[in-house]
Amino acid sequence: MAARQAGRGSGPRRGTGRGGARLRGARRAGAVALASGLVLGTGTTLAPAAAFAAQTRYTVGDVHALGTGAVDASATSKAPEASGGGGQAVVTLDTITPQTPSVTNTVTLTGTVTNKGSTSISSLHVGVWADTQPLTSRSEISAVAALTGPNDQDPAELDKSGLQPGLGTLAPGATSAPFTIAVKISDLGLSAGHVYELAVDAQGSVSGSSVHPLGVARTFLPLYDPGSGAQPTKIATLWPVVAAPRVQPQTYSDSKASDQAVLSDDTLADDLGTDGRLGQLQSRGASIAALKPTWVIDPDLITSVLDMESAYQVAGSGGDAKGATTACKCTTAGSGSAAAKTWLADMQQTLSGLSSQQVLSLPAGDPDLASIAHNGSGSQSLKDALKVATSDLGQVGLNPLQVSASRTVAWPYQGYIDSSVVSLARSIGSTQIITDSSSLPDSRSLTYTPNAARSLGNGTTAVVADSTIDDIFAGNLSTQSAQTMAEQRFLAETLAITLERPNDQRSILVMPPRDMVASTAQTLANSLAAAVTAKWAKAAGYGEVASATPTPHAGTIVPSVSDYPSAARKTELSSGDLTAVTSTQDNLAELGKIMSNPAPIRTAFSSAVLRSVSTQWRDQSDQGTAYRENATEYLDNLHDAVSILHKPNNSITLSGSGSATIPITVQNDLPQPVLNLEVELTSSSPTRLSLDKSSPNFKLMAVRANGDTVETLRFPVTATANGQVEMTAQLYTTADQKPYGNPVSFTVDIKQLRNGVIAVVAGGVLLVLLAGVRLYSKRKHARSGEGADGGAAEGDDAEDADAERDDDARDDDAWDEDGNSTSDERTLHRERE
Repeated sequence: MAARQAGRGSGPRRGTGRGGARLRGARRAGAVALASGLVLGTGTTLAPAAAFAAQTRYTVGDVHALGTGAVDASATSKAPEASGGGGQAVVTLDTITPQTPSVTNTVTLTGTVTNKGSTSISSLHVGVWADTQPLTSRSEISAVAALTGPNDQDPAELDKSGLQPGLGTLAPGATSAPFTIAVKISDLGLSAGHVYELAVDAQGSVSGSSVHPLGVARTFLPLYDPGSGAQPTKIATLWPVVAAPRVQPQTYSDSKASDQAVLSDDTLADDLGTDGRLGQLQSRGASIAALKPTWVIDPDLITSVLDMESAYQVAGSGGDAKGATTACKCTTAGSGSAAAKTWLADMQQTLSGLSSQQVLSLPAGDPDLASIAHNGSGSQSLKDALKVATSDLGQVGLNPLQVSASRTVAWPYQGYIDSSVVSLARSIGSTQIITDSSSLPDSRSLTYTPNAARSLGNGTTAVVADSTIDDIFAGNLSTQSAQTMAEQRFLAETLAITLERPNDQRSILVMPPRDMVASTAQTLANSLAAAVTAKWAKAAGYGEVASATPTPHAGTIVPSVSDYPSAARKTELSSGDLTAVTSTQDNLAELGKIMSNPAPIRTAFSSAVLRSVSTQWRDQSDQGTAYRENATEYLDNLHDAVSILHKPNNSITLSGSGSATIPITVQNDLPQPVLNLEVELTSSSPTRLSLDKSSPNFKLMAVRANGDTVETLRFPVTATANGQVEMTAQLYTTADQKPYGNPVSFTVDIKQLRNGVIAVVAGGVLLVLLAGVRLYSKRKHARSGEGADGGAAEGDDAEDADAERDDDARDDDAWDEDGNSTSDERTLHRERE
């Protein structure tokens, strides 16, 4: 021990020599005093100068001498590091027990050391130290958290038996055996009522050097006196239950079962399982009911899970114009029905008895408010869709849970707001907006953490989440060491908040990631439980925090649109994405005009529109693009399922009188009849080929085609001269006389034949299907044969003559005096698969 201590120098600190005491005395004062952009007490971010001062342990004067241009702006408050870096040895702390000790306790720390260098470390040992100078503000905590490797101003290891375990020689890339250090709080010289910096460092020799610090893991030790009489801070914690949309607008149909939902993949089945993300969120949330987590639920997720309870399908790589059917072989049966039933039942039980103050309903589909506000603000259809998401779909979606939920809370992406986001939230009926504290910075005169609730005017309240605490849970917390460091940072921050104004109870909101995973949920639950058990914090529901009296001088100035974070703007849905969605809505509205029962399609696509603009696509842009393209393609197929058929190279022959019919065939591939639709046939040269006495250039006929059929409409025409005539057939909706689909154009070629016969030939690649054509020349030939033989034609000629006479009779009866088709003439050709 003596040799090791001598190698470090005789003083209690490693920093010695002229100026060392000055630097040590200013190790935190410089960090705080330099925070020209730091809002004291809120801990949202550490100002660049403060971060630089904390990282290097310079004084105020030292940093000002360097100038602000030398400041590393990246050294701001972040999620805690899981291990101590900055040197050749990386110290990892796995456990700290107990997390909230009293001054009479012994704290036990366990962990490992890893050699990240290229040379071996000999005479390696670890030691523990604590800075006896308390961290008296949240900015000081942030300054310590920003430090990386060992520093000359760090305190010396505690030189007592058992507190400097040796680890021998460590080869490059190797990790040591686990170490354990048990140290009494009294030996560290700490007192109750403060937050302290606690560290384990690694010292050794490299390439024959003296033993010196090679790495350090810094953490925090909160010491609280429950008998101090301090008012515990109320903490409300959001518990989000959301997932990326999976249900497509298509349905799967066969002859034996009702329509089944089609999901883009079956990952939701895994998520709902006992070990899946959503399964873990449900079970862990249920286990901390006493801590009053506030459930934030996407109603569309509940609808999707409900769809999975019965048989459902998973889309494959194939497709079909009519959607998913047994004929297209493009789906497989889903595997998550049992998991869906269990999860829904467990969620219903977990939420039973909770009030709307502890259950928040997002708009169905969790639409991205900021993207719509910034890139789709001119779309009234999107705003209308948001209102439906908040009211109808939002309410219906949560019905399976049998819970009362608040539907007036908006949660924009990561809580970032600006004036346009707030305006959009208000327009859909939101009276509260969950907001990140970086969007509403506090006045510099406010030296402590304010209440979460802030009035924005016009009946709108911002419920502000503490961004420093949120950042703790934003990183990867999949390892034990990362969870331990995060929990100690949370405990330090929350105790510091209580100690800022111990006689003034305040309330804060914790906003974890929207797509919180199981490890983060467990870390958050552990942290909150430890703080509440230690009695400097009190669990509260969201409603209690949102209704608290706003703190004077707390930030309430809503940022301008230009101040929205640039990094967040880069992940938004683009104006092109949103334009595609609004086009889908327009096509849906047009399709609904002609369907006899539009409700199922409207419901499916109303949900699909909202899913297309989900906030979940922020971090899954490729999946979001694929979902929107799939929905658009399917609706286009439905829209185009009602059309005028094209068929090239057909002709009809007219009698010498010049009268004939042009059949126009309308195909309806929808599974239900169409109504409110008509065909307009237009002649470009009515003097040569007219359609009607009163309006020679055009004529209308109503369409009434049943599902999965084609209907042929026969338009009477009168030809008066030879030549070509351009004809156009177009579908129109009768409700507003707007075109439906694309027009079909073709050319009619009128030719004078022998004996006064006129042939009308419709040619070109864009031809309408011509049905029921009469071959006049063949009929005349058959009749000529009958006269020559003095009797009826025999064999095929006789049969042809009889058939043609029947055709004549039908044609003569097919038109009334005005030339309109009678009901007997309109024929339906059922072509079901």
